[in-house]
Amino acid sequence: MLIKGLLYDLDDTLISRDDAFLGFTKKFFNKFINPEDYSYSVFLGFMRKSDSVTKWSAEKNLLFEELRKFVPLPESTDNYVNFFWDSIVKSVTPDERSNNHLKKLNSLSISWGVVTNGFEYQREKLKKSGVGELAPFTMISGEFGCHKPCKEIFYAAANKLELNCENILFVGDTAETDIVGAKSVGMKTAWVKMGRQYPNKQDLPDFEIDHVSDLENLLTLF
Repeated sequence: MLIKGLLYDLDDTLISRDDAFLGFTKKFFNKFINPEDYSYSVFLGFMRKSDSVTKWSAEKNLLFEELRKFVPLPESTDNYVNFFWDSIVKSVTPDERSNNHLKKLNSLSISWGVVTNGFEYQREKLKKSGVGELAPFTMISGEFGCHKPCKEIFYAAANKLELNCENILFVGDTAETDIVGAKSVGMKTAWVKMGRQYPNKQDLPDFEIDHVSDLENLLTLF
């Protein structure tokens, strides 16, 4: 296997989506929930159940429709969705291990970039995390016109790297969008486990890692 370049997902790959989600949940609880009705720990359980169903959808109205099954929400869903994105972005913090890994790639002149599902709010996440200033390029699905696992966004990213797909390693945490999508165009894949078992018996990743910094063991393949 000759890997000449890398592509990375953003959320739960280069930054902790869960940390940002917890930040949002705390802010939401403080603003919208009466602590006499629910403790924070109980509410967090409701929010996590709702998120588990809707996490991979960019349509966050679905999150609050799910949450309404557990908690009465008197305001319009649009208000909650706007609050979600504002709070999520403000809760993003740099992952120093990830950023140090990316700095090493840059010091070695290894070609790489970021391909993330989402919309314009991803730009602010990239800025707040420090990934944006390190990345040679970033592609956001909502700006591009189709979301992973569509093949077109992977081919376009390969063109930016000026590499054939078979010489690219795609790194991501989501089987359905990152791994299946990248494999469909012939890329090698690395799945960020986060303590999980890979959910599919087909379309297995080439590597399973705990953190993107583990990829430094593969740099000898370049």
